[in-house]
Amino acid sequence: MQHSILNRQASIDNNHLSIFNIQSKAGFTLLELLVVIVIMMFLAGITVPIVSSVQTNAKKGVTSAQISQLGIALKQFESDFGFFPPDSYTTSSHPIPLSIGSVNIPRDDDLINGSRCLVFFLGSKFTFNPGLSNEEIYGPYIEFKKSQLVPMRTVFNNTDPYSNISIDGVNGQPNVYEYKDPFGNHYSYDSSSPPTLNNIASFDIYSTGPDKTTSSSGDDADDINNW
Repeated sequence: MQHSILNRQASIDNNHLSIFNIQSKAGFTLLELLVVIVIMMFLAGITVPIVSSVQTNAKKGVTSAQISQLGIALKQFESDFGFFPPDSYTTSSHPIPLSIGSVNIPRDDDLINGSRCLVFFLGSKFTFNPGLSNEEIYGPYIEFKKSQLVPMRTVFNNTDPYSNISIDGVNGQPNVYEYKDPFGNHYSYDSSSPPTLNNIASFDIYSTGPDKTTSSSGDDADDINNW
């Protein structure tokens, strides 16, 4: 009888030991948790810069591709009109309006910089002599991504209300826009005369790049341009 009781007690003790061992293996000590946290922080410190660098490089690639597309559209525009879009098209910057044939293109006093002119001239549809037998339609030359367009004013205001031309705005909207690059700053466009022009025979387009700052000529180290 005593032997049986001793065996039963030993069995109970073994079960308690097994339960204790299971509980010990299932949990983490404070030291183990600290080690895991340190490892995770170390891995995060390595991973975050890599992910950030990949995202930046991807945006650079998109920016270069968009500058290339803009360049192609500008050359198509020049082939039709005989000139590149101006980098400003207000009554003060252009006392004499641009024209194709004998038809003038209306100016707008909000078209004060290259980014706005770039969107207006490349994204609009121009109908000359609408409804007549000699009607001619030009553009749009590029489809702008809506997410990158920033409206500067709601309605395009024809300073010159010519009756022999009709203009459908960008994506069919009567807005004046600027065009943002993937980094959030607007593209700069310049078609003025030297010495500010790098591509003397045509135009300059550039993005300020990841740091969103540039010199006046768009040639900082991380700028993305067409020269």
